[in-house]
Amino acid sequence: MRLPDWGVALALAYEIPSLANSQYAANGLPYAKVLCGAAICYFLVRLTARTVWRVAAVSALVAAGGVALAWFALAQAGEHTTEVQTIGFPDVVALRWRLVAPPAPWVAGEWFTLVLMTLPFALALIVFCWLRGWRGLSAVAAVVAIPIIAALLLSCSRAVFWAVVVLLVTAVGLAALYKAIAAKAALATAAAALCLLGVILFVDNAMYPGIAGAYTGSQTSQVRSTQGRLEIWKRSAEVFRLAPVWGVGSGNAPLFLESSADAEETTGFASRTFSLPIQLLTEKGVIGTGIYLALLVLAGRAAHRRLRSAKTPREGKGMLCCIAAGVIAVLFRELTYSSLLEHAATAMLFAIGLALLVSEEPA
Repeated sequence: MRLPDWGVALALAYEIPSLANSQYAANGLPYAKVLCGAAICYFLVRLTARTVWRVAAVSALVAAGGVALAWFALAQAGEHTTEVQTIGFPDVVALRWRLVAPPAPWVAGEWFTLVLMTLPFALALIVFCWLRGWRGLSAVAAVVAIPIIAALLLSCSRAVFWAVVVLLVTAVGLAALYKAIAAKAALATAAAALCLLGVILFVDNAMYPGIAGAYTGSQTSQVRSTQGRLEIWKRSAEVFRLAPVWGVGSGNAPLFLESSADAEETTGFASRTFSLPIQLLTEKGVIGTGIYLALLVLAGRAAHRRLRSAKTPREGKGMLCCIAAGVIAVLFRELTYSSLLEHAATAMLFAIGLALLVSEEPA
């Protein structure tokens, strides 16, 4: 057991007093189950994926799942874009959450978070093949990442788009910082990655007209969405004051947000807090938020030590940089959306990322 392992165990153990102090404990049981599954997944990966080959194998499996999700999203978007334009709605951005209809109980925003979480593993696979000198396989791995990025751009979400940018830039920056690649190569790679992102957006817009409008201007629906989030965050401060130490309990924030809304209010339908930090503060309180923050700090510290170690092979460092950038990008996305703890799949993928950052090769 290392310090990050104790952090995971403590986050899971915190669910006991959290449920005991919850305003409505029944709402927190699904979240407790999600965290149990994520913790089990963390320790399984932490204890087994301890070589670069096993990290590459995990990355390949997750990337394959990401491609399947991406093709589902692309097919759905093609079908629904045609339907929207047929009935006379040329602006698909206003109906962006209707473009992809994931299976219940998923909603589109949660679905795109899941797709986003597979992208760093696809990038890790590219880096592994490239640093091993397998140029042909790295090109094949790049083909795997392209449909994932194309699907993410169909979200018409500025948060998702900038999370992809943060992922690409951070991965290259970390690789240069920890000398997995040379500084000049890092600059060329970053420029090529951003150019590729632009090309994919151009192709997406040609196939699904109107998609680029979500990233080039401020749409009415997007302004309304921003206003709604601001209203929800203001009301979340009132919910936080009800139970600042332990929180109101997992799954209870939407209930209290609805009860604090004015009868004539038309902005900010509070189905969620639309911010992971705010969700943790309102539902877990200061203590729970501190535990989760400490876990991230400990995982980051362990990753830093691995990346600085001379024992870590260069391809291992490259993959770790991609996975660390993925954790940062997902947290960036969750600043304005709270979906990480909603489903077992997203929580498990995040746990896998943390486990790969912490796990060390056997002596």
